[in-house]
Amino acid sequence: MKSLRVNLWVTGAILIVVGLMMMRYPVEAIMSAGMILGIGLLMTGVNHVAGWYMFGLRRLLAFGFLDIVAGIVMMIQPGISAFLFPFVVGLWLLSAGISRTCAGFWLGGAGMPGWWMVLAGGLAMIAFAVMMCVAPLSSTFSVMMILSGVLVASGVMAVIEGFVIPR
Repeated sequence: MKSLRVNLWVTGAILIVVGLMMMRYPVEAIMSAGMILGIGLLMTGVNHVAGWYMFGLRRLLAFGFLDIVAGIVMMIQPGISAFLFPFVVGLWLLSAGISRTCAGFWLGGAGMPGWWMVLAGGLAMIAFAVMMCVAPLSSTFSVMMILSGVLVASGVMAVIEGFVIPR
């Protein structure tokens, strides 16, 4: 369980740092959204693949490779990525939110303490994904701030989950 705890802390730290960078430099973040998110996706994907290697969870491998491929594409084509940014991020948040929600229900069924935090994080990600896909062109700045907040919140939730996991 210690390895899972460390894995959650690393993932949380990555998400928090990327989210705070985007909040601190919003104009630059909008100009380089594809590159910043690409780096974050690549790092998160590598971490998920490492999690698959350590824990044998196939969904971590699938999401890891999806994150790695999306990260590389976004770093190579930042202009196209900036245009498609709300849709790409919305779909990514939707898939991650569904995964977290399912994990929350699974943990709840297994009687794990703190399962509701995983479920709440997943539902929040789904809600933000829907908001981003419904009105993608209304304001790029709003999308950037929403994404920054979701990344920081997801990172904080992952760190808290690392502390909640029983020893």
